[in-house]
Parts: sequence; structure tokens; C-alpha cells
Amino acid sequence: MLAPVGMSTVVVSLTRPNAYRGIGAAVAAAPHNALILVEPGRYDGQVVARAKAVTIRAAVPGGAPVLLENRDAAPAVYCDGAEVTLQGVALRTWSSDAPATVATLGGILTLESCTVTGQATNALLAEQGEAYLRGCHVHGMRRGVAFVDAQGVVEHCRLWDVDEYALLSKRDSFPIIRHCHVQDVGHGFEAFEGGRGAVEDCQFTDVRQAALVVSSRSRPSVRQCRISGSRGSGLKFSGSAGGLVEDCELMDLAGCGIEVSDSAEPDIRRCLIERVGRNGIYVSASRGTYADCTVTASRMPAIAAVDGAVPQVTGGVLRDVRGDAVLVRAAAGRYDNLQIEAPGRYGVRVQGGDPSFTDLLVTGGEAGIVLDSDLVADVRIEGATVRDAAHTGIAAEGPGRLTGTRVRVENSLTGVIGAETVSIDLTDSTVSGGEIGLAGTGQASLLLDQSEVIGTTGPAVLVQDQSRLTMRTSTVRHCGSDGVQVETDAPVLVDRCEFVDVTGEPVRGVDRPLVSVIAPPQASPKRPASGDSATDTDGISDDTGRDRSGRPRDRSEAESTDVDAVLAELDAMIGLAAVKREVRTLAQLIKVGQQRRKANLPVLPVSRHLVFTGPPGTGKTTVARIYGRLLAHLGLLSKGQVVEVARVDLVGEYLGSTALKTAAVFKRALGGVLFVDEAYTLARQFGTNSDLGLEAIDTLVKLIEDNRDQIVVIVAGYPSEMTQFLAANPGLASRFTKTIEFADYTPDELLAIVSGLAAQHGYDLKQPTNDALLDYLAEASSDPDFGNGRGARKLFGAMVERQAERLADISAPTAEQLRLLLPEDLPPTGS
Repeated sequence: MLAPVGMSTVVVSLTRPNAYRGIGAAVAAAPHNALILVEPGRYDGQVVARAKAVTIRAAVPGGAPVLLENRDAAPAVYCDGAEVTLQGVALRTWSSDAPATVATLGGILTLESCTVTGQATNALLAEQGEAYLRGCHVHGMRRGVAFVDAQGVVEHCRLWDVDEYALLSKRDSFPIIRHCHVQDVGHGFEAFEGGRGAVEDCQFTDVRQAALVVSSRSRPSVRQCRISGSRGSGLKFSGSAGGLVEDCELMDLAGCGIEVSDSAEPDIRRCLIERVGRNGIYVSASRGTYADCTVTASRMPAIAAVDGAVPQVTGGVLRDVRGDAVLVRAAAGRYDNLQIEAPGRYGVRVQGGDPSFTDLLVTGGEAGIVLDSDLVADVRIEGATVRDAAHTGIAAEGPGRLTGTRVRVENSLTGVIGAETVSIDLTDSTVSGGEIGLAGTGQASLLLDQSEVIGTTGPAVLVQDQSRLTMRTSTVRHCGSDGVQVETDAPVLVDRCEFVDVTGEPVRGVDRPLVSVIAPPQASPKRPASGDSATDTDGISDDTGRDRSGRPRDRSEAESTDVDAVLAELDAMIGLAAVKREVRTLAQLIKVGQQRRKANLPVLPVSRHLVFTGPPGTGKTTVARIYGRLLAHLGLLSKGQVVEVARVDLVGEYLGSTALKTAAVFKRALGGVLFVDEAYTLARQFGTNSDLGLEAIDTLVKLIEDNRDQIVVIVAGYPSEMTQFLAANPGLASRFTKTIEFADYTPDELLAIVSGLAAQHGYDLKQPTNDALLDYLAEASSDPDFGNGRGARKLFGAMVERQAERLADISAPTAEQLRLLLPEDLPPTGS
């Protein structure tokens, strides 16, 4: 092959006379911009190029190989501020102490149709320079191609049999990887410490850990890649990482399709995820957007958001998932326009947190939407259709709330059921088909407003135990039994509802003391059938508020019962004696104030807005929720829900966005409590966005004034820092005049928390364990980072894990062994 005009040619040959015998010597002697033609053979030694441009080319392309080897602890080719091109050459190192087989520092290194292998740490290391690989093979290495503060292109290459990563982007790097095949490697592509780059149209197969790993603030883009056969996850984001992933296919993976954790925030679009061993998309303590993705046949929930995650999911199809399609556990996020088909168990499962769903479609499964945790949940649904669930369309239990608008539940055995202390509020909704439309058990609270229940074979609405019902301007049609069947002693209000073609009674149980029915205007309640013992008005009180005997109905009895129940819940909390006393006093002041107002007596103003001070884990959020329900039962709040926020939920990224963000959160909390945790961070002076926190405070003050009767705001944090917070705006101190202090739990109280958790979950603590626990807690609680109640819950979880490890070698442990926690199950102090 002839050299280009103006390029000097140097020949390297093991046999030709007057030729260089070594490539290194030829490069050292060659002038700038020289072409070095290397005849077939094996050449030893290192090639070093400094401050010049050279091209090293196999003299017989496609012929016998040219192999360059180095046995020293150094790269076979080292480019130091030079411009080196290698064409058709095989490179190998024999020392594991060598940093790379090929390396460049501040230079430009190009490999075309080359093979790189050997014992060095990296196949190629580009540092503070550029590297270009085209049509190359990299294999049999500990690591592949690494870019460190460098850039370049890797295209049409094959990388296989690599122990760790095949490709790396570190720090200020931006490599472009395209049209490559990566196989049998630890990680396919890894970006960390701020690494960027683009990975396009690449195939990753048989990856041992994760095909793409993005961490430590890195932000690459990944497009049109195919990932299959991985023993781990497809994509992993962590450590505040981000980046764009779009139009990728991930299938037949042992782990998750996409795994996001540790404050990562990727942008995922139009990805297809099939047959993964764990979750399709897993988000933990992170954010990110996930648009128009399809997840099929995952063994675990197609989308899982846990431990404080706040994903934004838009569009997408989840089908044939073995278990639940969507799992939200102690997390939030917004889920818009999701289509769920044939889940193996539940369509959506919420175990604590405050997610919102818009335009949701769930078809099939055991149940459509389920709330089933001891953790408080606040679920909002704006537009949903749940159809053909085998058992229940919507099932909710626990201490949470589900609020739905434009919800349609079709052809489920039970349309909607609430249990324990949950609240379910449905507006402009329809429940059709099945045996029962709505059912309440335990102490559940059901609200049906401007809605319909159609075509049930049994009662349209059934309330049992101590559950409550409020049903306003709604319609029951074509019901095979009673319209509303009351089997509860708690308050039931049926207000201006219509009953059309109801086989049984419109409301059965109207003779119960707390049942109240107000007939719709210009309509009469359905008369009982002949022989029925009810009066011809069904014993229903009319809109005058009088019972069948004409005496005024005393509805304050129900309100008093509700308030007592909430205060009893407060009293049941462990410790917090001073807090309980303060809250009870507030309730009494409010109640007496209402009574004085009725008696036309002057009423002293009582500040509803509160400051909670104290260390983390002392029950501030739980007391806030109780306070919200208390004010709702006292009639000062319309809903009583608690919206918990922190600085990140209020402060925007630029001036002006904070006011919009704060107003949106405030609107969600109207009718209830806005709980601002670590509120003092809004007033801190740090970085360039300090004034944005002050903007949030100013916005809150104005919104509180404009909505003074519609909301309660509680701000929480450490005592000294909350003093600084209240001084940040003149309007804060006048609106927050009441402070409630939360003290650290004592070791005895922490022991009571652990004992309660053990009993709740079916574990036994004998006296030796209790004694050891008390000693442990006395030492652990002296550490300010222990976390009080959170620390106690974490400790219980650690004991359960250590018990499992202890019993692992017992083939058939007894029930007593499975229940019993021993002193040796305590983790080491400080772990």
C-alpha cells in the first residue's frame, strides 16, 4: 500500500534488509506524520510516541497477523501528547501490573481493525486526550476501554470476555459508543464521577452484573440499545446520576430491567422490557421520568417505587406480570395514562406513601387497586377504569386515604371495599356489576358523592362493624338487594340519593340511632313492600333534621364519638406525655370555643398552626396526622388529610418557579394539614439558591392568610433552628404562636416500641431478650444519630434478619423457634 503524498514511509520487517526490526525503534526514528508499514510477524517491546503524528499499519491487510507484545509493566503502545493511528495490528501485554495494553495521555489515539488483549488492567486507557476505535476486537482482559477526562468514538467494535467493565466514562469524559456488540462481561458500559457520553445502537448479551451502570452524578444518553441474557439488571442508576435512555429493548434478564436508587433522576422513554427476573422498573429513594415504556412478563412488580421514591410515570403498558403490576411502598410519584393488563395479582398496590394516578386502566387480576399496609397512605386518583378483577376492584385497609374522581369499577365480585381505619372518597364515579358495589368494615369511612352504583346482585352499599358512610346526590340502579344495607353503629348519612329498580329496601337499617337519610327534592323514598315492618317513610328523617318521632336529632353525639376515638389513638402512642397533653388541650379549647360561639359568647382566637420541635423519629408526622383528623371531626377542616413536604417539594430551580411549586403543594393540602418537615432549611443561607427558600416562605405566609379557614400548617425541625426559621419573615411568628416540643424517647419507651412491633408481626421476646434489648437501647440512644422511633424499627428489622440467618441451617424449625427472638439476634452496637 502506497503512502499518501507528502508522508514519509518507514518499513518494519523481521526479514527484509535495511528495514527496522522493531516497531518501537521505527516510531522513535520516524519523522512527523510518517507511515510505518509493518510486515507480518511477532514484535516485542514497547512503542512510545511523543509530540508527533505516526500511522502504524499492517503491510498486508487481511494477511498474516502483525502482533505487538510487551512483557514489561507498561503499555504496549503509549501515546504521550502525540497522534498515533494503528491499523490492522494485534496488541498484547503480559504483565498484570501494566495499566493498559494501549494508552494515551493528552494525545489522539486511533485504532482501526485492531485486536487488543493481554494481562494489563485495561485494554485501552485514554486520559486527557482522545481515542477512536473502529472495527476492533477487545477480549480476554480485566477491563476494556476507559475514558478518563477524555473523549472519542468506539464504533463497530466487539468486546467480550472482560472481567469488569467493557467501556468506561469517568469524570469529564464524553465518548460516543455506537454499533458495538458487548458480550460476556461484568458491566457493559459504566459512567461515574460525572462521566457522560452516548451509547447508541449497541447490543449487550450475557452480562454478569449490569449492562449499563451510571453513578456519581454521571449523565450519559443511551439510545436504541438491546440488552439480553444478563445475570443482573439491564440499567442501573445511582448516586444522583441521570441521563437519557430511549427506545431500548431489555429482555431475559435475571435482575431488573431498569434499577434506580440513591437520588438518581434518569429520563427513560419508550423502552421495551420483557421477561425479567425482578422488577421491570425499580425506583428507590429517587426520582426520574419514565414515559411510554412497556413491561411484559416480569416476575416481580413491573414498576416498583419504594422508600421515598417520587417517579413521574407517563404512558406505558404493563402486561402479564406474575405478581402486582405497580407497587408503591412508602413512596410517592405521579402515574399518568398507565394501561395494566392481566396482572398475576394486583394492578396497583400501595403500601404507604402519597402517589397519584391519572387516567389509569386496569384489566383483570385478583384486584385492581389495593392499599394494604400499616403505613399511612394518601392515594389520589383522577380518572381510572378497573374492570374484570376476579375479587375486588378497589380494596383499601389501614390508616390511609384514597380519594378518587372519575373512577369506574366494572364487573368485580366486590367493587370497592374499605377496612380498618381507611377513608375512601369517590366523586363522579361509577361501580357496576358484581355482587356488592361498596363495602365498609372495621372502622373504615366511605364517601360517595355524585356517583352511581349499577347492576349489583347483592346490596349496592354495605357498611358493617364500626364503618361509616356518607352518600350524597348519588344513584343506585338495578340492584338485586338493598340499596344501602346498614350493619354498623357508626354514623351513616344518605343525602339526596335516588334508588331506581332496587329489589330490597333503599336503606335497610334506618332505625339505627346514627343513620340519617335526606330525600332528594321532589322525590319520595321507595315505600316498603307489603308486610314490611318499616313505616311508609322508611323511618327516615327528612331535611328538617328530625327523627321519626319528630324530635330533633342530636348529631353532636357522632362528632363526640369521633373526637374521643382520635384522642384514644393519640393516647395509645408510646411516650410523648407532654405532646399528648398539649394536643388534648388544643382540642378542648377549640371545642369550648365552638360551644361559646353557639351561646353567642365571645371566643378567644386559638392558633391552629403549630410548630413541632424535636429530634427525628419522635412521632411528629404521626401526631400531625392525628391532629388533622381531630380538626376534621371537630369541623374545623373539611378533610383532615396530611400532605408532608420538605424543601425539595417547595423550592424550584429558578426564580419564580418556587411560588408555583409551593402553591401547587398548598392546593393539595387544602381542607387538611400541610406538614413542612425540616422547615428551617427554607431559611438557611447556602449556595446561590438561598433566596428561593425565602421565596417559598413568603409564598406560604400569603397563602396561609388567603386560606386561613381551609388549612392548618405545621412546621417542624430542631428547636434552635426553628427559632431562626420563624425570624425569616415577619408574618411567621404571628401565625405560628404555639410550639409543641417532642423529646427523645427513653430506653424503656424504645423497648416498648420494639416489643409492640414484635407482637404485631408474630415474634416473641422473653425476659433475657428484653433485658439485653434495654441495655442495647440505653447505649444506642445516647448516639444522636440513633433516630428514636426509626432507630427502634430499624433495630427490630435487624433482629429479624439475624434470626433468619440463625435459623437458616435448621431444616424444619418449630413454630416456637420461628417466633422467638434471642439476645444473640441483636446486632453489634453501632451497626
